[in-house]
Amino acid sequence: MKSGAIPFIAATMFCLTDAMAGLLVTEVTGRAEIEGKGTLAILAEISDGARLSLQPGATVVAVDLASGKEYVLKGGQDYRVTPQGPQGSGGGVTATALPAKGMPDIRIAPGMVARAKPATGSRAIRANVLSPISPVKTIVVSDAPLFRWSPVEASNGYRLSILKPDGSLHWEARTRDTQLALPTTHRLTPGEKYTWRIEYSSEGGGTADASAAFSVAPAATIKQLSALKVDAHAAFSRRVLYAAMLTEVGAKEEARELWRELAQEKPDDNVLRKFAEAR
Repeated sequence: MKSGAIPFIAATMFCLTDAMAGLLVTEVTGRAEIEGKGTLAILAEISDGARLSLQPGATVVAVDLASGKEYVLKGGQDYRVTPQGPQGSGGGVTATALPAKGMPDIRIAPGMVARAKPATGSRAIRANVLSPISPVKTIVVSDAPLFRWSPVEASNGYRLSILKPDGSLHWEARTRDTQLALPTTHRLTPGEKYTWRIEYSSEGGGTADASAAFSVAPAATIKQLSALKVDAHAAFSRRVLYAAMLTEVGAKEEARELWRELAQEKPDDNVLRKFAEAR
């Protein structure tokens, strides 16, 4: 963990190997304060030497990003954050080892998150118009992602083509569905940019196509996020951590879906709502 103040900085990090230690808050229940800085909230970063005060009934879950330890702080006592972890005035603190360590500081400031705007122009999904849905201008954290597009009536089926950075064909397939996963026999190269194109022909002879670009996260990022990956049954704090990591590396589509689920569970949390509404 670092000493001194840790400012929020809007940034996108594409590799999770060079960690800068920090204590990240992933869940807050009840009232908890950090001395001199006010009320604690989700995604707050806490530096060494900070003093915390939790009211009775409150709970704070925080992660040491460098060591990969998760701490659960209970209300009714004060805490001091040390290089060895938070120390409570009333006794020990529960610590759990996460499946990954050496994680970077989360530098996404809730106050800097852009709010969502209605889809317009080429990004609007119009009825019966072929349009890519996902992935579009995002980073994917899988080398065999799922591709989705809008349905078109009276279509004879679709042809999906994945193009390499140099424009050559990586893989293509035909389907009558509106989604198709890349087979593991044709995995994408981590760290590379790709374009995918979807085409269809109608029974009347009409044709149309649409395309979108995306990037694959570096191999180290994919490996670390794979270790941290959660499902709907995972603890709330673990899902917040995973959503924050996705946002940090630029996997905005997958992150937004998870932020929306979290915001539905805690609709009064302003931080979660901002990320759920972000572009």
